[in-house]
Amino acid sequence: MSIHTLIREKRRLLGLSVQQFADAAGVSRGAVQQWEKPDGTAPKRANQPKVAELLGISVAELVSGDSRMSPGLGIDVRAEIPLISEVHAGNYTAIDNFQPRSGFEMVPVTVPVKRQTFALRVHGDSMVGITGDSFPEGSILVVEPELTAEPGDYVIVLNSKNQTTFKQLVKDGADYYLKPLNTRYPVKPLGSAEIIGVVREFSKRFR
Repeated sequence: MSIHTLIREKRRLLGLSVQQFADAAGVSRGAVQQWEKPDGTAPKRANQPKVAELLGISVAELVSGDSRMSPGLGIDVRAEIPLISEVHAGNYTAIDNFQPRSGFEMVPVTVPVKRQTFALRVHGDSMVGITGDSFPEGSILVVEPELTAEPGDYVIVLNSKNQTTFKQLVKDGADYYLKPLNTRYPVKPLGSAEIIGVVREFSKRFR
């Protein structure tokens, strides 16, 4: 897939107009139109990190046009799942109950999902990393509750007060911990909290 197709299809998946994407990237509408034309120009090197961040991919994926999309077919949307609530990326916080209800916003996903898969929107900055993976506020997480969590996975955790948090699961010896990507936040033991889902995919929306 070309960089032009990647930018166009990812932008559409995020639900952004050309103008909205241009404003977020700090460029003109014409620049984005050029990026999306089959024979257009690519983003300048100085713009590539911002464009990649907006699309939720790495600069390498942007430049190569490879971001888990089917070549020549646009985005490989496997299903739509309900965006059921919000999860705080800092301390535990209350969340709407997880029972399916009508009226949810539906979001497309590009990974195979099961019947109970759902989406959550991230709040807070404890999962914003300086390098590598990063989940800024507003990110939409695709959560698979039927997947067994392993060390290194990003997980949604529920405590005894029915409050949730979003962290990376790590293991030290026989003990499990919840690690934020933002080093300003402390690593905390998993303790008796329950892992209720593993993050399979994420995207970033602005509106």
